Amino acid sequence: MDAVLHTSAALAAIIAIYLFGSPTEPRLAHRLLAAVFGLFAVQQILTSLVLIDAASAWVWWRPVLAMLMPPLIYLHLRAVTHPETKLKWPDLAHLAAPAGLLLLRIVQTGGPYLDAAIISSLGFYSVFAFLRISAPTPGTRRWKLAICGWLLAMAIADLLVMVELFDRTRLDQSRSLIVVISGFFIFLIYFLLTSLHRTGPLSWIVTRIRRDSRSADSVASRLEQHMAAARPWLDADLTVARLARQLSLPQRVVSETVNDRFGTSVSRWINGWRITEAQRLMAAAPERPLVELMLDCGFQTRSNFNKAFKDVAGETPSAWRKRNSAPSSAQTA
Repeated sequence: MDAVLHTSAALAAIIAIYLFGSPTEPRLAHRLLAAVFGLFAVQQILTSLVLIDAASAWVWWRPVLAMLMPPLIYLHLRAVTHPETKLKWPDLAHLAAPAGLLLLRIVQTGGPYLDAAIISSLGFYSVFAFLRISAPTPGTRRWKLAICGWLLAMAIADLLVMVELFDRTRLDQSRSLIVVISGFFIFLIYFLLTSLHRTGPLSWIVTRIRRDSRSADSVASRLEQHMAAARPWLDADLTVARLARQLSLPQRVVSETVNDRFGTSVSRWINGWRITEAQRLMAAAPERPLVELMLDCGFQTRSNFNKAFKDVAGETPSAWRKRNSAPSSAQTA
């Protein structure tokens, strides 16, 4: 068992170094995953010290370091699904649980609460990541399911070990621990070998992200060209389903592309084209009645026009026209 733990630690460290130095995008996601495997390497060493009852001060930190893994895995998943997102100060909130456990360790040296806290953290982040993180492409959705499943599997594995230890089984005699360590050892070998040969889960997700990104760029370009050339937004009844049919694309693809590439909803994006046209018409003919103008832009009612205009431009059509026609009026006077 001791040899397996030390070998697993070495493999996890190699994977961490490999991921940290990977030049492929998304780099932040790779480095966060590298930190996870680095923690795994440390955990394996600390577990080996626990099994031989080594009185090392480093063993004291084992539960606290384990609590760092779930938030790091969550941040890795977020970086994969949304590569444009960077780490910010509010992300430090994810350190609250490890910090809380650290303080609790200082007050109370040990007990079942340590395992319970780690299991709860793994389970929480599995559910939290599944509900909180939106995966815009098929590749990232599958990676999201894999990561959430990984977190849940670790929670179940730790729970089985904890239940077995309740029967006063020594840690070095725990069958569940042997199965967990052996399974993790096999996973590390598979992950390392496939990554070095540019196959397996890591290369798969990198390839899918690139492919999905190119596909989304192509759809976004087609959408913009179609909106500019065919001007479908002049149709007051235009919907995402109708727009998708015009381009022979699945409705879900159109919706996800607009959400991901333009950062807004489809209805707001369509209204953006209409408002741009309304502003052009108002600038060209300042005295033209707004009712006529809104009908020419694809709106059916004045209330919808006013609401959409203010939502996009930040002010009412009348205020915008008055502000933008004022200089011309002053020059004429």
